[in-house]
Amino acid sequence: MKLQEVIKHFLVDVDNRLGENTHGSYQRALRHLVNLLNSVYGIDELEKVTILHLRDCVRHMIDTPSEVVRERSYGKKSNLADSSVKTYVNIWKVFFNWCYQEELIDSNPSARLKAPKLEKRVLKTFTSEHIYRMLDSLNLSTDIGFRDYVILLLLLDTGIRLDEIGTLLLEDVHDTYIKVRGKGRKEREVGIHPDVSKQLWKYVHKHRHPGNPDEPKIFIDCSKQGRGKAISRAGVKGMLARLKVALDLKDVRLSAHTFRHTFAKMYLAQGGDIFKLSREMGHTNVRITQKYLEDFTSTEARKEHDSHSPLSVLDISRYRKVRRKKDV
Repeated sequence: MKLQEVIKHFLVDVDNRLGENTHGSYQRALRHLVNLLNSVYGIDELEKVTILHLRDCVRHMIDTPSEVVRERSYGKKSNLADSSVKTYVNIWKVFFNWCYQEELIDSNPSARLKAPKLEKRVLKTFTSEHIYRMLDSLNLSTDIGFRDYVILLLLLDTGIRLDEIGTLLLEDVHDTYIKVRGKGRKEREVGIHPDVSKQLWKYVHKHRHPGNPDEPKIFIDCSKQGRGKAISRAGVKGMLARLKVALDLKDVRLSAHTFRHTFAKMYLAQGGDIFKLSREMGHTNVRITQKYLEDFTSTEARKEHDSHSPLSVLDISRYRKVRRKKDV
């Protein structure tokens, strides 16, 4: 069976479980695998792929400039980060496991395929100063400035993903929460602070000017090229990139993911429950949430100790009387 045909069938079969951007990631990773197997080994049939071929493909990908792998230039010459290589490898493994489960192959060649080990790094989060600098830099009297202001507030207040900003609909916004379509098209509710709710309402009624009055998505592109259309994932990412350059931020990464980490850390610092936090972030397992909190120090953890201690609900005043020994 031709690999390209099998991949097409695979993507159709899993499409209902993939979001738009996840589908694109799967497509790119598998297309690169097909190109590697064909150009390096002359293999274009599923049954001929072995674990040795796949291991060589991983090595080739590690040594190849990222612009070749991703089929586009970012203006800098560098190889893929280990985390990106791991993402590609995981997608390959999902594909071959699907082929095995569908009985298209007798054994899974990716079963023993290993991705590069990632260096354990803690993502630096925003400080209050970073946040004030970002918000202070925006002109709230303009449509684009107020829109960006609301997007930053929403990212900070909810920790939602970059993709989830772009899919947020008008009907998803309620007074105390928003409905979010996360990974795997799973819908969840995320609470919003009253101040953010107020600013969202103001944006919709004063600064949102869609080209089509029936446009369902909440955030609108204000650029000349896309004026009046819904802002895309790339549009939000570009806005954050421009903000980073304007502020000359060098000590922290300005991205939606950093907002997500900042939200998680500050939520816990304010005494939030990690299990509730996990649900709001759309994680399937609380262990995933814990990875966001690796830089949460014991000093920060103890600040809310009094209000969360078991002794806060117990009356121990009865034990405070000092008993004096009777005089002999």
